Amino acid sequence: MNDMGKLPTAARRDGRAGFDDASIATKAKAARARRRSAIIAWQVAIAILIVAAMYALNATQGNLTMPRPDAVLRQLVTMIGDGTIPKALGQSLTVLVAGFALSALTGIVGGVILGGFPFVGRVMDPFVNAINATPNAAFIPLVIVWFGLYTEAKIVVVWNAAFFPILINTAAGIANANKDLTEMAQAFGAKRRDLFLSVMVPDALPSILTGLRIGVAVSTVGTVIAELTMAQSGLGGLLTAAGNRFQMDRYFAVVIILMILGTLITSGLRQIERRFGRWRIAQAEGR
Repeated sequence: MNDMGKLPTAARRDGRAGFDDASIATKAKAARARRRSAIIAWQVAIAILIVAAMYALNATQGNLTMPRPDAVLRQLVTMIGDGTIPKALGQSLTVLVAGFALSALTGIVGGVILGGFPFVGRVMDPFVNAINATPNAAFIPLVIVWFGLYTEAKIVVVWNAAFFPILINTAAGIANANKDLTEMAQAFGAKRRDLFLSVMVPDALPSILTGLRIGVAVSTVGTVIAELTMAQSGLGGLLTAAGNRFQMDRYFAVVIILMILGTLITSGLRQIERRFGRWRIAQAEGR
């Protein structure tokens, strides 16, 4: 009888626990929604302030210092409509994608080697740091001598800009891979290749993705620098032409395209990084 009398109480407790869990989840969801709304509101407010500041500068300093935002927008629409920006964007993306892909491949492979073989990493560390600390612009004359002024040289400049962030982050992620998992795999007789591919690289994915995100942002800058300093083409060429003619509305229209391009690429990689972050949490919880 006593056991039978306790059943409803236990059921009520379970029901309350379930209700509390649901209530907490609902409150957390609402808090996230409020935080997201607040972030969007602040972003809109900052954008409005920037536009207002542009109008104020235009009114006080003139078009040469700051064009009107509506003039920039009209110029942007015109350049898209007549094919100027699509053509330049295609040229820039060719250099950007090729340079970044090459830097991602070589940077990840090099980082795996440096992080996975401590002796090699220590030998190469001063050389990697020395070259990484050298401004990329210092290599441009050498790149021009070796590769010329055209697409191949621009790809090398982009590769040089993005290679080291990817290399260093990958090496750090591999070197700091979970020691328990590594030792367990070794105890079960895992080969060196399996240890890299099945344990160390998956554990280092967040670090690798961070390096890729930094690398792609630097690649965008490197693409513009290459197009400014070598045979002028792409978005960098449009910037140079507009700047030389003091066409500031045209200049800012190209800048807006560069900002949108960089934001889209970085946001895409950040979403991939978050997805892998959730995968790591699920893995840690044994799901």
